[in-house]
Parts: sequence; structure tokens; C-alpha cells
Amino acid sequence: MNYSLKIKITFILLALVFGCKDQHTSKTKETSVSEIHSNDKFVKIKNSEFVDYPFDEIHSNFKTSYKDSLDLLRFWRKSAFSSLDTINADFSNLKIKKLLSDYSDGDKGISVARIYASPDNLFKIVVGRGESCGAYCNPYWVSQIVLANGHIIEKLGFKDLEHIYLMPDGKYLIKEKSFGRPAAVYSEKTKSATLISFKDNKVNYHQIDYNYPKYNEILNDSIYNPSGKLSLSQEHFIRTEHYLTYNKKSKKLSYSYATDFSFCCQVDSIYAYKGEFEYENGEFVHLTEQKTHIEVD
Repeated sequence: MNYSLKIKITFILLALVFGCKDQHTSKTKETSVSEIHSNDKFVKIKNSEFVDYPFDEIHSNFKTSYKDSLDLLRFWRKSAFSSLDTINADFSNLKIKKLLSDYSDGDKGISVARIYASPDNLFKIVVGRGESCGAYCNPYWVSQIVLANGHIIEKLGFKDLEHIYLMPDGKYLIKEKSFGRPAAVYSEKTKSATLISFKDNKVNYHQIDYNYPKYNEILNDSIYNPSGKLSLSQEHFIRTEHYLTYNKKSKKLSYSYATDFSFCCQVDSIYAYKGEFEYENGEFVHLTEQKTHIEVD
């Protein structure tokens, strides 16, 4: 083989090597990823589809997938278009954020999302939390259930999810938490539990019966929910225990909270309540409750 031919072959080989390297670099750049925080883990998703991803936080009880992140993004856009009373698929996420921040009703759009799967993986609950401001700001929630068959149930009353329990008879106990500012002078936190089941792609709510405390004929700030949700609220300045927990072994739902009647009823007193329910024959039966009087300074 003469010297000239050796040089030509060498140049051809070098061209092939660097050409493949450039092609690989280009492909890597096209499929570059960013990381979306999800329940203290990271979910990798393509940059091209998630420019200006809108959520500040994503909480989940499972390792979310690319599809889950895409579903959350679509959920956010649909909620945003509902608030803005328009539908425009050409709007970028950044433009939607800008429109929401300028919205006259003070609706800033959802920025915190939760996507929780049932223990049997038959459905997922998606919840978004936003902020609406007038004289002062309050959170609001939007939610939907996505069944395993792809059917979506909307216009639900779920808030910040904490846990989904599968009950012995196939129902589900949804444990939630929330907060708000019902009056300018104080705010409160709420622990909630909702018992649901499904039939023919529809969600059924099952009543959790509880006689909320009241002073004379005035109910406290725990508003009775037509869905049967158990909601126990406590004002921010009360330091007694506040919890709502379910024990799968004993099938008991235990609670502790306190309520203040001084704002509504000119009574300088706080009452603390502790009690429990037990799950029997497909429903929660209220077993006991202790009431303790606490003086207010």
C-alpha cells in the first residue's frame, strides 16, 4: 500500500469517528432533561415539553412518571383557562402565568400540586392549590380523580392530600389537611377525612356522622360538608394538640382539636375535644369524646 493511499484511508477513518461523535452530541442536546422536584425525589422530563413548568411544589406518595408530570401540566393549564375564562392552546406557560398574575379577581393560579395513587392503583387523585387575593389572601383548591381506565371525575372537594387508605370493604378513606383565613383577625388549620367508593365511573361519598360543637345555636368554624367529610378546624393561636389519625389495625379514627367562641359569641373560652371513631359495617361509628374547658387570656 503506497503512502498516499494510507493518508486517504486515515482521513476517512477520522472523519467517520468525529462525524459519529458530533451526531451523538447533537442527539444528546435534543433529548436534554431538567429535573422536577417530586416528593423529595427527582423526575426527569424533556425540556422541550416542560418550558416554564408552573408548579413550585409537587407532592406524591409514589414515584411519578413522565406521564404523571405531563398530566399535571395539562391539569394546571385547564384550571388556568377556566379561571381566565378562555381556551388558547397556543398560550405558553409563561404567558398563562402572566395573565393569571394580572387577573382582576386576584386569582394567582395553582402553584402546588399533589398526585396520590390508591393502595390498589385503581385511581389517582390530583389536587392543585392556588391563591386568591382580595382584601386578604386565601388558598383555594381544585381536584380530579383519574381512574385506571382513563376516566376523569372532576369538580371534587379534595384539598391537600396526606394519605389514601383502602378499607376492609373496598371503600377508601382520604385524609387531608388545609388552612385558611376565615376572618381578618385570625386564621385556622383543618384536618379532614372523606370516605368514598366507586360505581359505574362515579364517586360516591359516605357520611361520617359527627355532632360539631356549638355555643347555644351557633356552630363553630368547622363547616358541615354535604359530602359527609369530617372537618376539624383549630385557630392558629390555640396551642393544644390538633390531629386526625387512622389506625389500620384497630380500624379507629382518632382526633384532637380545639375551638374558640370568643370571636362569634363574646365568650372568653376555648373548648378542646378528643375522641375516636371505629369502622364497623362499612361506616365510622363515633365511640367517645372528651371535652375540656380552657380559659383565654
